[in-house]
Amino acid sequence: MSVVELYTKYTRVWIPDPEDVWKSAEIIRDYKEGDKALHLKLEDETIVEYPINPKANELPFLRNPDILVGENDLTALSYLHEPAVLHNLKVRFLESNHIYTYCGIVLVAINPYEQLPIYGQDVIYAYSGQNMGDMDPHIFAVAEEAYKQMARERRTTNMR
Repeated sequence: MSVVELYTKYTRVWIPDPEDVWKSAEIIRDYKEGDKALHLKLEDETIVEYPINPKANELPFLRNPDILVGENDLTALSYLHEPAVLHNLKVRFLESNHIYTYCGIVLVAINPYEQLPIYGQDVIYAYSGQNMGDMDPHIFAVAEEAYKQMARERRTTNMR
């Protein structure tokens, strides 16, 4: 499948926006190679023509299906690019109050600028002995994984 075939009617994309950084839009007319614009409908129903430089052929970023929005691991997204990452983090934080998200083995954290009740003894116990990925992303899951790896390495080092 060529890249152009992905830009068909009803496909959702991200376009740059000076205020919101990225805006979601839906393609309302199939894009054909050589077209000078992509015909879009914004979420507020505004119709826009998004200019395409035919030489550069820089099409907007594709948007992930709704089922993937809010994933706790960014690597599960179909499209992993700036607008997808920012949107996923925004959804997790604003809608679910989750400040942590995985990106593979990396933990991404959003500073909520307030104290959250997510570091108590009960949370420590909940993550103790668990595998990373079994529970929601958290700094304690990363710490538990590091501890397990350290314990494993020490065992193999002492056996030599």
